[in-house]
Amino acid sequence: MPFIREKCNFCGDCLFKCNYLDLTRDQSIKEMKNLIESRDSFILSECVTCYACNEYCKEDANPFDLIAELQEEHNSLGISQENKNKLEKTFEPYEFTKDVQVKGPLMSQCAFLFSHKQFFRGKLFDDLTLIGGRSVFCNLIYLHSAQYSLIEARASMIVKNIERVLENFEKKELICFHDECYAFYTKYAPELGVEVNFKVIHLFEYLYNYLKEHRAQIKKLNIKIAYQRSCSTRLTPEKDHFLDELLDLIGAKKVDRQYSGENALCCQAPLLDFLNKTDLARKKQKINIQDALNARAEAMVFICPTCYDTLKQMCMKYNLRPIFITDLCRIALGEIE
Repeated sequence: MPFIREKCNFCGDCLFKCNYLDLTRDQSIKEMKNLIESRDSFILSECVTCYACNEYCKEDANPFDLIAELQEEHNSLGISQENKNKLEKTFEPYEFTKDVQVKGPLMSQCAFLFSHKQFFRGKLFDDLTLIGGRSVFCNLIYLHSAQYSLIEARASMIVKNIERVLENFEKKELICFHDECYAFYTKYAPELGVEVNFKVIHLFEYLYNYLKEHRAQIKKLNIKIAYQRSCSTRLTPEKDHFLDELLDLIGAKKVDRQYSGENALCCQAPLLDFLNKTDLARKKQKINIQDALNARAEAMVFICPTCYDTLKQMCMKYNLRPIFITDLCRIALGEIE
């Protein structure tokens, strides 16, 4: 999404509220002016790419996108060109040409069709048509690696691939398993000038509607959970009410804690995978999990497979059960324990 200079009123909220910087209001305003006017600031190398500043900005100016664009321009994250080239090649899209056997509504698995196939099991997915792989990969990973321009360069092909698949469907609708895909199709692609001519449905909405239709099969869980927001959920907070309604339906209560909602901490995957900030990442992970335990959470629920992978072991170490959102629904339906 492009940074919208005209919407920035230099309030400083975007940097002042950051959980990884320690700036006064005046410092935050000064550095935002540096980013806009000088197109440089120490913020570019200190940013951990969690997208939070976009949500903090109530003017919808998209400050993180300015930061991400400048990080690429200055190579501020210190990622070697060799590693960038590898990452660029890893998710390089191609034209979708396969025949699709229509079973039911279309769901994109993004890049998780093989690596996380355990999250696509059970009756929740029995009547869906699943597609995945590089041809439909949303590419928002590049917001974390100072490769912002790749998103715009690939956006048109990704959208066209989905439209090509949907030619086989009466309803032009796509269910997004991956939260980043939802943000890509509803925010990034349109704002980059790529027309999206199909309805985009978030995983939360799909799960809620399925459970509502099968409420007779639900066994209330009576469990207290901490919800781990992924970075991309900050880009489309308007769909979060579906999660709240879903949790209420199955008897899972979100605990009140310090690091939730806008103040949530990310899973720290970018710090571990790209930014070489392991000590900071482990410190923030422990703070996050202890916060959940202090609030008497029995489990931590995830929407992002990468968040799940990143925090799973530490959750288990501290006796906080890690559960992916689809598995939580399957537990409520009596499919798994």
